[in-house]
Amino acid sequence: MTLRGLTRTARFYWKVSRAYRFLVVGVWNFVFGYLCFAVTYWCLEGKLPDWMIVAIASVIGITNAFICHRSITYRSRGNIWAEYGKFYIVYGVQSVLNAILIWLFVTCWHGNAYLCQLLIAVSLTFVSYWGHKLFSFRNSVLR
Repeated sequence: MTLRGLTRTARFYWKVSRAYRFLVVGVWNFVFGYLCFAVTYWCLEGKLPDWMIVAIASVIGITNAFICHRSITYRSRGNIWAEYGKFYIVYGVQSVLNAILIWLFVTCWHGNAYLCQLLIAVSLTFVSYWGHKLFSFRNSVLR
């Protein structure tokens, strides 16, 4: 397949497949969220507890993820504040799990915070997918 053919195929899936858009946006959100954590941790390590650093990075990451999923993945026209609230509930649950796990792995088991966060983020991706599919954007008006 040529580069032109790959580009045409990618455009087709982008237009018709929400799962494909979720995957692309998910990769962006993963990279953005992890970098947000890494920069926040690097700046605040030793000044704040690990769980608080995760909370700060999560607020930034959740807002970015909401904007991307709402406008690109789900193309929603529903009530922005209601969807943001539901989105925050899903990511809030994920963030609480994240904070508990980072505390457990780093503080209790003395793991490397960067590696632990990477493994935790990959694992919690499944929580995010099902939460948004079944709750955040379930009743949205989609384009």
